Amino acid sequence: MRKTLLASVSVAVLCSATAVAAGPGPGAPLPTWTGFYFGVNAGYAWGNSDPSLIVNSSPPPSPIGPLGTISATPSLHPRGFIGGGQAGYNWQSGQWLIGGEVDISGISAKADATLSPFFTGKGGQNTGTMSSQYDWLFTARARGGFLVAPNWLLYVTGGLAVTHVNDMFTCTGRCGSGFSGIITSSDSTTLAGATIGGGVEAMLGQNWSARVEYLHASFKDTTPATTSFPIPTPPIPNLYSFHHELDIVRLALNFKFAP
Repeated sequence: MRKTLLASVSVAVLCSATAVAAGPGPGAPLPTWTGFYFGVNAGYAWGNSDPSLIVNSSPPPSPIGPLGTISATPSLHPRGFIGGGQAGYNWQSGQWLIGGEVDISGISAKADATLSPFFTGKGGQNTGTMSSQYDWLFTARARGGFLVAPNWLLYVTGGLAVTHVNDMFTCTGRCGSGFSGIITSSDSTTLAGATIGGGVEAMLGQNWSARVEYLHASFKDTTPATTSFPIPTPPIPNLYSFHHELDIVRLALNFKFAP
């Protein structure tokens, strides 16, 4: 389904390029960009969810004891399909265009990394696993652009971005002083941030348009809380934070209502 949708939008954009390159034919009315529109989009998302160690040891007295030294900090780069729908409004004045758009998309971008040993100097083997996954993305953006031809638009865009992420860190084995077991830290949360980008859009007659768009979105870091521990303890401090950024390239097909 994902490949079919992406292929369909790609074919629509490619097949229309030749038809719109020359602009409207003799006697044909110039297209107007003003009006409400809605459409579908599909593309590829890749991101950065790199973790950072917040604390390297627990203050005594603590059952967990010193955490030791990590052997390395893994990199997490989730990537995968993104697809959804959008709606917006354009207002054209001469060769200039301004407008606004909202969109909602599902994302299948996930990454994980495993290191063994994760903590060194613990007197035994241990394995650390980290994972991060993006589930969906919502944006509400302003758009502004310039018509290089009556049916070709170059634009920039920016505004609000909201996503949902799942972050997890698990250490199995000799992860602390005096015990062996499993430590799990996890967080499933919705993050608000900002996005900026731009694109190229072509008007395919009076009602249809197709475009290629790039967006970069940045969000605040997450700090997964410890959710399981092998022995009863006081609250364990957060061990890691996860950084969150997304880059997106997507194709879109829109239908515009008459102004």
